[in-house]
Amino acid sequence: MVSPDDDSEPPSPQLPQRTATDRSSADTPRNGQPEPKDRKKSLRNKRQGTHKSALQWAAGWETKGRAPYHDYIHKLVEAGWDNLRDVDEHMKQNSEDKDLVVSVVDILDTFEMKRRIDIRDVPALDTFLANESREGVKVRLYMAEQRGKLSSAVMESLGANLKLDPRFFQWNIMGSNNLMSPADRHRAPFTSIGFTVLDPSTAKVTDTFFFRTTIYIQPDEVGAGWTGVILFNSHLKTDIFINAVVTPPPFNPLVSVPPPVERRPHTFRELYLSGLFFLKPEEMVESPFYTIHMLFRLSRRCWSDVITAIREQDTRINGISEASVNHVEDIRRTFDIVKRGGSLGWQKCSSPEVLEVGEKLEEDFTHLLKQADFLWDSREKRAQVARRKAEARWNALTNAFTFVFVPITVISGIYGMNVYEINGSPPDIWQFFVATAIMDTIIVLALALANFAHVARRQKRRPGIKEIFSFAVGS
Repeated sequence: MVSPDDDSEPPSPQLPQRTATDRSSADTPRNGQPEPKDRKKSLRNKRQGTHKSALQWAAGWETKGRAPYHDYIHKLVEAGWDNLRDVDEHMKQNSEDKDLVVSVVDILDTFEMKRRIDIRDVPALDTFLANESREGVKVRLYMAEQRGKLSSAVMESLGANLKLDPRFFQWNIMGSNNLMSPADRHRAPFTSIGFTVLDPSTAKVTDTFFFRTTIYIQPDEVGAGWTGVILFNSHLKTDIFINAVVTPPPFNPLVSVPPPVERRPHTFRELYLSGLFFLKPEEMVESPFYTIHMLFRLSRRCWSDVITAIREQDTRINGISEASVNHVEDIRRTFDIVKRGGSLGWQKCSSPEVLEVGEKLEEDFTHLLKQADFLWDSREKRAQVARRKAEARWNALTNAFTFVFVPITVISGIYGMNVYEINGSPPDIWQFFVATAIMDTIIVLALALANFAHVARRQKRRPGIKEIFSFAVGS
């Protein structure tokens, strides 16, 4: 036990190993019977959120008690790590992702890049993690893509086999709020990049969709290599091509240009995978930040598209379109990660290539922030103009009513009760309406002449008839 007054770090519990028996037990149905269909349906309906989820009922999950990694997290919560309570509750759910895709890329000792066959279910992921050797591999990257929150079985498989910090999964499913202090968050072996992209599934051109990409960098216990885990919380596909965020090859008539690309939407995992082959494996081994910097480039491109769409829509409607207003804060958060080089806890590299990448990203995000600030400043100015126009319209409407009722009041006071229809003495009542019309006309002409003189004196031009009479009648 550690007393509350003790300033020392409490000992970190050891992560248990997941055995083959534990993995095989997950395939056994609860009590030997499959779960009822209506129970499966109700769970699926319960999990429908703002986006469609592929999570389905997994009848065999934790039939013989908690799995080892989940049990480790549960005991941490009982021991006082309340910031892990959400991930503990999440892992109690019997869920699995039918659309899971895990891509694996190795960088060999010879600095060759090798892509493994994609893994599409948890048993295959368990087998790969348990049996695949790291011999001859300097860096291994796992890129998992799923809809929504990561399923319990995938957390169990990655966490137990790679001995990952459970705060990584807490961040992935719930965000970093109240998870760690800023100093700890900046030095943790993991970080997160938020992606805000234009949502193609809605009719509004400025609607956006947000998802989180969480990155864990774990140095090898022996040697200078490392393991990376990247979790993509969306299957969203985009028309962006990775070639658009990298420098094209220089012109050389003796060298053929790259072949045409397949014109189809790609997920962000696929985009990142294709971007890896533009990088130098030697630098990737030395710098995790260099390895993941393509994600920052993609994030910047997505932000640029969002800002451009909002600006174009504002211009089209000559006003302010409906759009969220938290963009600047989200961009600043990503920019801070760029300036830290990912995480302060990652190994650093001072090679010219890596330093140039960092400088370019900082320059790009500085420009992006300026564009975002300019956008919101222009929207504020548009809002001020709109408010002034609304006030002017209201004043004009008030003036219009005044032009109508003031003459009526004046003439009514003149005529009073002295009309033939009331007391039998002249004048007739029609003279009342004629006098009112004459006075209204005189007032409108006076206002029109005053507006004509004002425009001619201040703006040095002759206003048109429509302009001066529009002002006079308050339109």
